[in-house]
Amino acid sequence: MLTDLVLGVDGGKSKTVCLIARGEEGVIGAGRAGSSDKYDVPLEQALDAVEKAVRAAADQAGVSLPVRAGCFGLAGADWPEDFEQLERGLIARRLAERVLVKNDMHIALHANAEYGVVISAGTHAAAAIRTPDGREWHAGWFAVEGPGGVTAGHRALWAVFRACDGRGPQTVLTDLVLAATGASDVLELLRAHSEGRIDDPYLARLAPLLFQAHYRYGDQVAAEIIMELGKDMARWATGLLARFNLLGAEVPVVLTGGLFKGEGTLLREAVSLWIHARAPKAIIQSAQRESVIGAVLYAYEMLGYAVGPSLVEALERTLPGADFFRTA
Repeated sequence: MLTDLVLGVDGGKSKTVCLIARGEEGVIGAGRAGSSDKYDVPLEQALDAVEKAVRAAADQAGVSLPVRAGCFGLAGADWPEDFEQLERGLIARRLAERVLVKNDMHIALHANAEYGVVISAGTHAAAAIRTPDGREWHAGWFAVEGPGGVTAGHRALWAVFRACDGRGPQTVLTDLVLAATGASDVLELLRAHSEGRIDDPYLARLAPLLFQAHYRYGDQVAAEIIMELGKDMARWATGLLARFNLLGAEVPVVLTGGLFKGEGTLLREAVSLWIHARAPKAIIQSAQRESVIGAVLYAYEMLGYAVGPSLVEALERTLPGADFFRTA
């Protein structure tokens, strides 16, 4: 019977979560903390956040550290030196006897498929691939510009500006954006933009309005923006499949992130359409498991354990509730 203690961490800019698990008992402790993205906060502060989440999970589980193995899926693990710095810092903190650092996109994929492509559409977009023969690649800083929530919000805002100045058609987005921001009119919004008061978090909060405008009101301006976002996201999948000569293969493409939880199905349908135009056998699927499960599975594999359905089921059965994973 599998009795070794392992831990998995999913760390990003908005939050860091840790699960400690023991075989088919599943999750026995969970903890969370703030940002552990070394490009958002200083390295030591990022490591502090990881340690805080791990120690909270250990306290809840009533176990001592270090555990046998730990996988740390971190948003700031992009360049080779990032992995070296993070691994060195985590080893020094004695959270796990064996330490594996992965880019957070890879744990999201591993939680939901043995191999394939993952597209994450949250505040920003990101992607990664693991081929059937084990080769891996992640977008890293290639994803700084892309079709995430910030881009979606930016396009929604400019649709409102264009409707006002006559360059674009009228759109229900105008009323929705004004109501959401509390602005009295479009000129007040434009002034806020000109004064630099509209930042990335502001834009990301506008993204859900696109889906409301289309799904509730049939707004064609919103529909066109959503479909264009879907085309941009699909380029990640088809580009990665082409990079590894897999366009003709039956490969899972996992869709995850907040934009895919927007009202209606148009975004997912658009992504699927554009992927299948180039990769007709790709298997499009929505993520069914929290990314941190992928980190726990990597930790078990570090110890040589074969991960079977019963182990995954135990993890899913004992996960903390939805509030634990909700972004503040």
